[in-house]
Amino acid sequence: MEYGLEHCMQTAIRSFLGLICFLSLATADVTQLSQFQVKSQFFRLREALQRSGWNDSRNLFYRALVESRFGQETAAIADLRKFLSGPGDPVQQRAAYEELASALMRVGRYGDSAHALTQALRLTPPGDADRAATQNSHAVYESFVDVPPQTVEFGNDVSTQASLDPLGSWDVPVQVNGRQGEWIFDTGANLSTLSESEAARIGLKPHETGAYVNGSTGKKNPLRFAVAHDLLFGNAHLHNVIFLILSDQALYIGPLKYQIRGILGLPVLRALGRVRMSAKGDLRIETKAMGGAGPPNLFLDGWELIAEVRHGDHRLQMFVDTGANASFVYPSFRDCLTANEIAKLERKQDEIGGAGGTMSPMTEVAPTLSLAILGRSVELNDISLLPEQPKGNRSYRDGVLGMDALHDGFTLDFRNMQFRLD
Repeated sequence: MEYGLEHCMQTAIRSFLGLICFLSLATADVTQLSQFQVKSQFFRLREALQRSGWNDSRNLFYRALVESRFGQETAAIADLRKFLSGPGDPVQQRAAYEELASALMRVGRYGDSAHALTQALRLTPPGDADRAATQNSHAVYESFVDVPPQTVEFGNDVSTQASLDPLGSWDVPVQVNGRQGEWIFDTGANLSTLSESEAARIGLKPHETGAYVNGSTGKKNPLRFAVAHDLLFGNAHLHNVIFLILSDQALYIGPLKYQIRGILGLPVLRALGRVRMSAKGDLRIETKAMGGAGPPNLFLDGWELIAEVRHGDHRLQMFVDTGANASFVYPSFRDCLTANEIAKLERKQDEIGGAGGTMSPMTEVAPTLSLAILGRSVELNDISLLPEQPKGNRSYRDGVLGMDALHDGFTLDFRNMQFRLD
């Protein structure tokens, strides 16, 4: 009898200790997930969720974020609403409403997106650094409330020839209202964009709003937009494409004396599913579904495309911008440089131009820098290390990948969220 009692006590103690270990592990896992989310380390967040139990109910908030960032908007919307239907931490709820707004916006449900941002603003303190940007996004989505979702149809596979413009970006042929155009293929644009004169030439009428958009130099441009109900690009036929309309002056690149007339932004490019651009500008929209080899190396931040890039043993996150002729990095990249690379840095005055004007920051320049993307290496020359990290919710970014990194050709596979260099 004494043996039986002792045995029961030992079993109970082991069960209790096991429960403590389980709870400690669960707490540690959730703490780690939270750290990855706060730092916008979504590749690591995705990996951690797969290790700790993708379908664990405690991970619903984080699972929904990953679904949204990696292109599974339908699942993300359902899971975010499920999470928001119960009690929760106000900080997480705010993040959930903001992510819900992004997912809804990407599927063309602009009114629902604005409503989600109304709820996010309710949870945002008056003095919060991101409040003004959220209010502006709310005004943007409300402006689009009567625009139907963008759709796309595909014909037979054809090759489209792009041409390099004076900016070092690819211009691609398009047709709107029977009028031909040559516009920039620009993953860095979260809205397709036209100059006033180009919009008038193809018969699009601008709508006024009370919102603004930020150019690449940070300058605020008043938001006016137009909708193209039919746009032909290669073998793709798109409907209800939203275009930002800017003054000709805002799209004039003074140092090059070059007028930008049109830009195809990420909402159009993502709709293509999978697109490949060769080193010679041969562009193919690949309509057949293909499996991706390995995990994704792209995620979406709103309508901005973030790639995982490696330098040595370091994992970095860089904004993919095919509208930029040159790559550059931010101060966070310095921690990844070797002592030899730091010793070779040189100081110089740089010039950055885009919609809204130019700016000339003092930078450090690395003579060479080697980056790897999905195992493919590219050697970059004269890469600027800018003096300041991006502000607010973009502070996690380590740099921008421009056309100098993509000159040998690239593939954007939005079905598998992969970015490859040829």
